[in-house]
Amino acid sequence: MKHLVILTTFIALAPSWLLAAQFEDALGRQLVFDRPPQRIISLVPAVTEILFKLDLQDRVVAVTDYCNYPEAAKKLPKVGQYSRPSLESILLYKPDLVIASASMNRRSLIKRLETLHIQVYVVNPHNVTETMQTMTTIGAISGHQKEAKTAVADIQAKLSRLENQLKQTQKPRVLTFIMLQPLTVAGPETFIDDIISRGGGKNIVPPGPSRYPTWNSEALLAFDPEVIIVSAHPGQPAPKISFNSGRNCKQLKQSHFSD
Repeated sequence: MKHLVILTTFIALAPSWLLAAQFEDALGRQLVFDRPPQRIISLVPAVTEILFKLDLQDRVVAVTDYCNYPEAAKKLPKVGQYSRPSLESILLYKPDLVIASASMNRRSLIKRLETLHIQVYVVNPHNVTETMQTMTTIGAISGHQKEAKTAVADIQAKLSRLENQLKQTQKPRVLTFIMLQPLTVAGPETFIDDIISRGGGKNIVPPGPSRYPTWNSEALLAFDPEVIIVSAHPGQPAPKISFNSGRNCKQLKQSHFSD
């Protein structure tokens, strides 16, 4: 009985990572971790930023070619494009966790890594709230719950202040290009759409079969946005950040399509 009491007390006081932890990813897969992963590969640029934000950069052994923020991420070893990373390169760095995207990474790659007994946690946030949930889960998986809690609280405080500041402002019509070749825009139910709304704007891209549809210059002029935001993208023309009204949209067309 004495030994049972000691064992029960030990379990109650022991760090949570002395017990296996289970997490469900965006594909509904159940992942069990006996300990926090020490060698992480990020196949998602946004996740790479989260890992640095949670002070996990020392555990990141490789990232994609497009993981270029923060600056230190550029110096990490690369495993190829985030949509088609190299399996051989991933295996070279012997990860105990690969973080992938449900919308960008092939299921075949995920299954192949599973057969090689490499844990793959798949994320798929569509808005700021889901991104904060992803941040919290990555913090729990890695044992950096405190850092995740602090980061999420900071984001929530900033969003609250922003919401109060924008209560009486008019909402400009906003269009965001995530790529210029081809012209690819951010539609509804995307992280960018949520950011536009929270930032006091109105996304002009209508609902459709794709969350990131491809447009042509005629569509750009027809919807006549007041503000155009062009996202920087590796291998794409250098973006020019802000434009106003239909007249300047024509200027954008000339500038980006004549270069």
